Formats: sequence, structure tokens, C-alpha cells
Amino acid sequence: MKRLVDYFSVGLREKGIGETMGMEVETSFIDESGRPITLERSQKFLLLLCNEYGWFAGKVRNNLLTSIFNRNGNRILYELGRQNIELSSAPGDSIGVFLNTKEILEQMYEAGTRVGAFPLFQPILNTEEELLVIPDERDAIWLELDGRDALELLARISAVQFTVSVPLSKAIECLNKLGEKVELFLEDYPQEEYWNKYIWRSKAKYHSMRYGGPLFFSCLEEYCSELIRHDVVIGSKLVPCNQVTNLDVPLYLRSIWWYFRLRRYDDSLCIEVRPFGRWSDDKLAEQMKLVFSILDS
Repeated sequence: MKRLVDYFSVGLREKGIGETMGMEVETSFIDESGRPITLERSQKFLLLLCNEYGWFAGKVRNNLLTSIFNRNGNRILYELGRQNIELSSAPGDSIGVFLNTKEILEQMYEAGTRVGAFPLFQPILNTEEELLVIPDERDAIWLELDGRDALELLARISAVQFTVSVPLSKAIECLNKLGEKVELFLEDYPQEEYWNKYIWRSKAKYHSMRYGGPLFFSCLEEYCSELIRHDVVIGSKLVPCNQVTNLDVPLYLRSIWWYFRLRRYDDSLCIEVRPFGRWSDDKLAEQMKLVFSILDS
């Protein structure tokens, strides 16, 4: 457990609550008939952004362009589904990040229209089609670990997430504040049902608290002790945390899907706020306001 406590506490640069923020916005794109866009069309979409909108090719896997980036550190990539495209905005001050995100989304919609790909402002895409696309080795591991039936559930849901800086001295207090207000998030989060089905259907047989997680903690040590109840993904197997010598901490943390979880980026400690549905762009400001109103209370 000490390695996790040290990871979250040693060598940090103290930042105020919300001094910096990052955003991730996932959007399902559909064609003129309302069906999820094909893999071919999503590739045309990414290539058009590179050729005419100032983006650059990032990762390529099996001759598929799986992510792109621009000069400001923003990224666009697949989120499991061939139609589900994630915008990961570069961190900065909250207002700047929000405006940057909105601007890029408009750029994506314009490029999408040119290839017949239109945003669906709903958090769940109702379809019987198989949507999974496996853009990197990490996702290939999850496919083997979970099975296609379980992972397909996550390929049709789209979310919005905010990652907000917090000082170490306030991190647990901020987590608890969010935990107290969890119902405000879940009342507008229909993906909850899909996540619970995913945990239940997965061949991995995850601990039931790997998704959602505990909501209240007395200290950082307790937070970390709750984390290590969950096994580590090694290859396509789950291994108890105390049996893993060279733990990839960032990857491990990404595999535990609590509503509100601590993350570290370089020397900044942050809280990732996860349970938001992808509704209209007008909803983004309301969602961000909810996060900051709770953290600043």
C-alpha cells in the first residue's frame, strides 16, 4: 500500500482546487439513417481532421488510425466503439479548457458533416450492431479478459469527465464532498445500468466494488487500502495487488472505475469526476458548474 500512498503524496506541486482542469467528452456519431457510422467512415472523419483542420496522425494499429492530436496537446481517439469518438482536451485553467473544448467540438461536427457523420447527443446508442474496435494493446487485453459480450456494452455508451486539480491536504475532503452528492450525478446518468451489467457479465469476475466504489474515506491511507482490494490486470489475468512487484500505478488506477477517483499527472494531484452522461453541448457548462459548486462548498 505504501507505494500507492507515496504515488499520491510525494513530489507534488501544491495546486488549488480547480486551479487546472481537463475534460474528456465522448460522442457517438451516426449516419444519415441514424445508424452508427462504419469504421470506414470514422477513418475518413479522422483523416479529414488531419488533412484540413490542422490535426496530426497519432497512433496507428493494424493499418487503422486510432488517435490524432493537435499542436496544443488536445487528442481525439476511439473509445471502444467504432462510432464513439473521444475528445481529450489539454489541461489548463477551467474557463480556457471549457472554451477550447467547445471550439474543437464544433470543428469535429463540421468535419463530421462533410463525411456524413453526425453527433448523437445521447449517452446510450441503442443498437444491436457490434461496435467494438480495439485501438490499442490495452483494449485487446480487456477483450480477452472480459469477453466480447461484456465489452460490447461499454462500446455504446458516451460520457463526459472532468479532471480537477486538488491540493493533497484537501483531496480526501473533496472526494467525500462529491460522495455526499453522488445522487445528483446518478439521476442523469443512464450508463449506470450498462456498467453494472458489464461487471456482472465480464468473464474476469471482478470485485463488485470495482465499479462505483466506496464514497467516503477518513484519510489517504484508507483510500489506498480500498484500492488494493482490487486485483491487478497482468496480461489477460487478474493478480492480487500484493503479489505484483513492478506495479504500473497509472494503468492500475485506470482499471478501477470509481465514480470519483484520485489521479496524478506529473506533479499534480487531481480528482477525476466520471458519472456524467453525454447530452447536448449546452449541458456541458451545467455539468462543470455542478463539479465546482460541490468542491468549492
